[in-house]
Amino acid sequence: MFIIKMKIGKMISVLLSLIIPSILYVHYYPWLYNKINKLTERGQDLDDQMDFVNVMLMFLVTWILIALFVFFIMTPLILKKK
Repeated sequence: MFIIKMKIGKMISVLLSLIIPSILYVHYYPWLYNKINKLTERGQDLDDQMDFVNVMLMFLVTWILIALFVFFIMTPLILKKK
């Protein structure tokens, strides 16, 4: 039972570490760009409204890329050491 709780805790930690950068990328960075752009007036403002679907898609793409990296790059390296 303790091992299951540890795995769930680890999974929640990984999920949060992926969803927080997704939210930053979709909402915070465009917002910050718009604030800087108001000072410099060098281009058009970006849409800084957070779209839930975009956040989830970015989360899934990031998750898939990490999984593929681990599967194709890290696993052969780990197995080669043994």
